[in-house]
Amino acid sequence: MQVAIYAGKDPGGKRFLTTLQRRISRQEIRAWEVRRKKPLTLVHSGDRYAAVRVTFAPAGTPTFSRAARAGALGAFRTPEPALLANISSGSSADRVLGFLVGMLTRHAEPLGVSGVGIPLQPDSTR
Repeated sequence: MQVAIYAGKDPGGKRFLTTLQRRISRQEIRAWEVRRKKPLTLVHSGDRYAAVRVTFAPAGTPTFSRAARAGALGAFRTPEPALLANISSGSSADRVLGFLVGMLTRHAEPLGVSGVGIPLQPDSTR
């Protein structure tokens, strides 16, 4: 499952990533924990959802390019998003998707998020 993240004044997503990490470390965003910094990987704080990881891939990285070539961006390929959040598969992935979109919309202004898109892939088994 992917989420396309648009950051209006931050085309590479660097400001978004550093601000998100800083807000989580200062506990301004308490529902998420950083598992890895490169690439930024988060897990939801609830024990029930700890197995599902969210990894952010900025535009221009090999991970982002592979997803774009594979058609994972769907209708969100033009204009290209600044980042792509990949949610690992698992029984709670749909709940984590809801939590991620909620966090992105609640903290949109400080993170610089101007839009969020969820490409749907009906032929996918995820």
